[in-house]
Amino acid sequence: MTAVVGARPGDSASAAGVAEPNWVNIAIALFLTVDALITLVLEVFYLPIYAGHAHVPASAPVLAAAAPLASTATTAGAIALPITALLAGVVNVLLVMGMSVVSSRIPVMIIPLTVWTLGFLVCASSGPGGDALLISDWPTMVLLLCGLVPAGLYLYWRATSRYAHEIEAVR
Repeated sequence: MTAVVGARPGDSASAAGVAEPNWVNIAIALFLTVDALITLVLEVFYLPIYAGHAHVPASAPVLAAAAPLASTATTAGAIALPITALLAGVVNVLLVMGMSVVSSRIPVMIIPLTVWTLGFLVCASSGPGGDALLISDWPTMVLLLCGLVPAGLYLYWRATSRYAHEIEAVR
């Protein structure tokens, strides 16, 4: 016999708000977790979007054909536009809200956000050849903050509103 934490004596598991896990909930949780990784990959790939026109400096006549490839300042004159960082905030909140369909417990709702964060750390680390998908610049920091802060605030709001309702029910 199992006991439900916080349940009154005589309450069943379903009456205490604990849903029995079934294959539909597991499939939804798995889908949202994989979706967190897919959206992270898309956000990372489209993070270096620039608005404006870049000016390539003139080079020697011998290297004229390779000037666009050899230039170190290909983004001079263009402005970084990390729109995927803003999309990350919206998508991560929606993923956490979607996970609330599976369970109203905060540790379960945070699973897509945890997977997104671990994927972000993998993308920020360098591979065997020294290549990294994310470099140390301000759009990367904006992506991290926009991906974590709105979803974290939503989780905080859910946790505190649940406890506020429990306190009011006791009174």
